Amino acid sequence: MLTCASRFAATAASFVKARDGSINVLFGLSLIPIVGLIGLGVDYGMTVTNRARLDRAADAAAMAAIVTAKAYIAAHSGETNVAAAAKKAGETQATNTFNVNAGSVPLSTVSLTAPTVTINGQTISSSISYTATIQNSFSKLFMVATSTVANTITASVDLPSYFDFYLMVDVSGSMGLPATTDGMANLAKSNTDMVGDYKQGCQFACHFKRDGHTSTDFIGWTLAAGKIQLRSDAVNNAVCDVLKRASFPTVPNQYRVGIYPFINQLATLASLTSDMNSLKTSAQCSATWPLAFTNLLDTGATQLYTSGDPTTGTGSGGTHFETAFPQMKGIVGANGFGDGSSATNRRPFVFLVTDGMQNGQHFYTMSNGKYAYPGWPSKFKGYANANWDGSQPSAIDPKTCDALKAAGATISILYIPYNQISFVDRGGGVAWENNRVNGISPTLAKPLQDCASPGYFTTADGPDKITAALNAMFDQALKMARLTQ
Repeated sequence: MLTCASRFAATAASFVKARDGSINVLFGLSLIPIVGLIGLGVDYGMTVTNRARLDRAADAAAMAAIVTAKAYIAAHSGETNVAAAAKKAGETQATNTFNVNAGSVPLSTVSLTAPTVTINGQTISSSISYTATIQNSFSKLFMVATSTVANTITASVDLPSYFDFYLMVDVSGSMGLPATTDGMANLAKSNTDMVGDYKQGCQFACHFKRDGHTSTDFIGWTLAAGKIQLRSDAVNNAVCDVLKRASFPTVPNQYRVGIYPFINQLATLASLTSDMNSLKTSAQCSATWPLAFTNLLDTGATQLYTSGDPTTGTGSGGTHFETAFPQMKGIVGANGFGDGSSATNRRPFVFLVTDGMQNGQHFYTMSNGKYAYPGWPSKFKGYANANWDGSQPSAIDPKTCDALKAAGATISILYIPYNQISFVDRGGGVAWENNRVNGISPTLAKPLQDCASPGYFTTADGPDKITAALNAMFDQALKMARLTQ
């Protein structure tokens, strides 16, 4: 006889059996998406792996394209149609590099768009695009037979820019002023005026001769040279610092430098060259001051002359921008007004370093209708003693610079202003000259700024600042080439 307890136990047992069957059904139904998800994961992993492989191949191809094009230009500089040939070489190498690195991609059909190489000024760029269709294994269960991946890889590199730097250095007498106000005061203590009773310490244009003395006794810089650092020495040190930097180009012969001092006319201290060691020798960079530019300051007779001819060289007695700039245009023109894209197509920069005071005077004699600068007494056989035609100070006429800029040169100017001369006005020639200089010097900056190419004007008034400014001009030239070509 079944008791209530036994009946309850039997019912419970049957319920348990029914529950086991439901779990099996649920498990069977859930197995399909679980397997599907695992399969999707496998297919996704394959897709990611293949894409990474293709991306690495595209990266390598993009780099190969620009490296090949750059190397081609370097090896064929100066040839005709070099850019087009470099593009073709880069694109061919990109295709080959992609195919080698991509290899046979499993379960994939890869399509490579024709690589492109562009050359814009000094920048070479490449673009590599691919598309790949990947066959899925498990995702087909969910009606996803394939996966598609695509990417575009770009790369770029700057070609080296080639520069010619023409250092146009004012070595007129006023560049022999001390580089600091303290130096000016020290000079005045030992440099008295040319005559009599004023006993005025001379700081500017002390080009006086007194009976029984040589013509250089009262040139201020001769008294200060080697004792007080002059502006000419500060400029010289700055030039030597730039030459050190130019000694480390990114490619051989990337920079050429020439040094051209001027007074009445332009002369050559060092012709344009990439040999920085020879330039340092010409500028006397290993010596202590007085250095080359101070030794070229106006002594009354021309220097750097050729063939014993006093009509050549720096001249004497003035500061003639109107003569020096046309001469510089001829020198630059002989070497070319290029865009810097190659060693045979160099970009010219003219660095003018000056105090900005133009003076139309001459210390000269005439020879066959030409100014000659033999000195007083004459240092050249067959030439009479020089005569002075009077001081004619003024600011530069900015139009003097237009032809050189229009031809394609960039004019970068370092303006070294006059220190205002502090003195007690006791009359006489020195006081008159001091007052005139103090009056005209504030008017010199604006015309020089107009002479310079836009954005290429700077001012510096002490040795350290002059060095920093000339280095900044060098950096600006390099930066401009990268941004605008």
